[in-house]
Amino acid sequence: MRNFREKVLGRSAPASSLYCHGQKKREVHRMSHIKKTPLKPFPILLLSFFLLVAGCGGGGSQSETPVVNPPQSTVQTHPAGWLPNGHAAEAKANIETCTGCHGTDLTGGTTNVSCTQCHLGDTTSVHPTLWGNFAYAFHARYVQQNGTSTCANVTCHGTNLEGVQGSGPSCTQCHMGGVSSKHPVEWNANIELHKDYVASNGSTSCRVSVCHGANLQGVFLSGPSCNTCHTFP
Repeated sequence: MRNFREKVLGRSAPASSLYCHGQKKREVHRMSHIKKTPLKPFPILLLSFFLLVAGCGGGGSQSETPVVNPPQSTVQTHPAGWLPNGHAAEAKANIETCTGCHGTDLTGGTTNVSCTQCHLGDTTSVHPTLWGNFAYAFHARYVQQNGTSTCANVTCHGTNLEGVQGSGPSCTQCHMGGVSSKHPVEWNANIELHKDYVASNGSTSCRVSVCHGANLQGVFLSGPSCNTCHTFP
């Protein structure tokens, strides 16, 4: 190796000279390789696109951010008194009249108002669909788990749960002990107190189609027949 270095660089040349010479040679070779590599077309097209966009967007008087599906005008589109009960009759008669504004699936459309903002079930079911015709029986557990916030609104049972004309009834129409107790609260600790109530007030409040039934023979998934404990004709 020493003889080779002496022949090529001379006896006085240090070992680092060969390294530097070789490194420079490699750098020259690398630079020549870069120069020979043609520019690929994709970066050029991409750069041209950005320059075109910058040229078109500058100095315009219109907003650069497009407005997609702007909300509908706040002008009243339904007659007075449409909610809560007016829309139900129209929807039952021809639901297609609603799709033009609320979307083909009734989840918003151009109005950005989905039917499920009020309907707990699907777009045509006020209560959860599984309740079917037994809302009187299934609503208690729902309220215990979720509270009354979805019931207490101006188009359903009212903000104070005292009912809305043409819509949800007052909870106290069935609940004798307030919105969360079907019987007077004191009965919850001693159900025998009901006999004194009936002796003084009669059984009218018990004869409800979703409580003990109009004939006090009981209601499925609700109040039992009074005959279960009492004997009467």
